[in-house]
Amino acid sequence: MKNADIIRLLSLAAIWGGSYALMRVVAPVFGGVGTMWLRIGIAGIALLAYAKLSNTDLGFSKFWKQYLFIGLMSSAIPFSLIGFAMKTLPAGYGAMLNATSPFFGALFAAIILHERLTAIRVLGMVIGFVGVGMIVNLGPLELTREVAIAAGACVLATASYGYISVYIKQYVKGAPNMGLAACTLLLAAAVTTPIAVPLTSWVMPSAMVLACLVALALLCSGVAYILYYRLIIDVGPTKAISVTFLIPFFGVLWGALFLDERLTLGASAGGALVLIGMTLVLGLYKAKQVDH
Repeated sequence: MKNADIIRLLSLAAIWGGSYALMRVVAPVFGGVGTMWLRIGIAGIALLAYAKLSNTDLGFSKFWKQYLFIGLMSSAIPFSLIGFAMKTLPAGYGAMLNATSPFFGALFAAIILHERLTAIRVLGMVIGFVGVGMIVNLGPLELTREVAIAAGACVLATASYGYISVYIKQYVKGAPNMGLAACTLLLAAAVTTPIAVPLTSWVMPSAMVLACLVALALLCSGVAYILYYRLIIDVGPTKAISVTFLIPFFGVLWGALFLDERLTLGASAGGALVLIGMTLVLGLYKAKQVDH
């Protein structure tokens, strides 16, 4: 990876890691679906305005069907699930559960792209899911039915991320980066409007909640998706989705700094297992060959 790609990867991890802390503030006010809808709608409008001012081609007429599907699978569905989960889970939990995305990316790559699922990658998946279990069961929250459902919602969201990263590589070749970011958000917002409007809690938010919503939309969706889709195009989906390695670190850091969240030793060990599993799944660990 080039230095510019590494900088994009680190920036994206810091931004998406912070999104969980922001959702902990916004989701209890607007609800999970409402937070999703406001987030992608504001981000999509802002990116469309930028594209128009800069005369950027969005490739809408050629790729609108793919944009619609990507918007649903990468924004509407996972953001709703995560927004729902963040009404219950600490930000650090959500960020660490998000690190399972490469598991699903590797699984869907094997199914769709016929990439080989080696024994090492399967072992990585097993280790990672054990880590997820430790995060949920040994964290600062009691493992109640609500916590288990919220954790399951986070994992479903990561499965959606893993699938769509492979879909983009397979079916959206040649789409402009700004088109991927702006049009997917706008179409997802438009399609979900009939469902989102009645499910949104229409209350007057405080200045803090409003500021967090704007940051969530413009930074964690608008800027983040420009960076993410650029990474997929430049380095491929497997390496791009490795950003989830770093999201738990930033998620826990922002949660501790701004929300006074704590993380138990057991949950930290679970997070370490998730990272070990991810290393094996992505093939970042290469066993040294012994000369005979």
